[in-house]
Amino acid sequence: MVGYFLKQQRNAKIQTLSNSRSIGILWNPVDEGSIETYELLRKTLRGKGIAVTALGYTGNKNAEQNLSLIAHSGFSNRTNVGFSGKPVTGPGVQFITEPFDILIDLSIKKVLALEYLLVHSDARFKIGWESSGVNYYDLNIDVSKQPTCRYLMEQIIYYLEKINGNQGKII
Repeated sequence: MVGYFLKQQRNAKIQTLSNSRSIGILWNPVDEGSIETYELLRKTLRGKGIAVTALGYTGNKNAEQNLSLIAHSGFSNRTNVGFSGKPVTGPGVQFITEPFDILIDLSIKKVLALEYLLVHSDARFKIGWESSGVNYYDLNIDVSKQPTCRYLMEQIIYYLEKINGNQGKII
């Protein structure tokens, strides 16, 4: 995957909340409050008239079934992704083809399946936190001092608003 990423001729285009119509969200519900954080972000973006498509990754099918009842998100698990993380069935197959203006990765704990989608997405602007290794983002938010999904989401919104020049708070 790193080899593929390094060979890409990527021309990132800075996107803001005001000039974006579609945002993809990758998330991994592993830390406390991650479900509520994802829902808050989704509602905030939809309130701004932005189409949101989300994909979460869970460790097993049972967790996926429980989460699908409370979250407006598609889910992948180890049964519908290949050894390399490539989606073979399920919502990941559709997610990777979407031409998002912004791709937000809310993952605090990195999993291969979400990293595959991140690397292979044609999103114009990718934002998230890379805790180690290769940085796949156009805008990397360092949350190592407070590695929670909520803090990452707050920082992402803050910087997207700062880039926008809008001093108003949305959260």
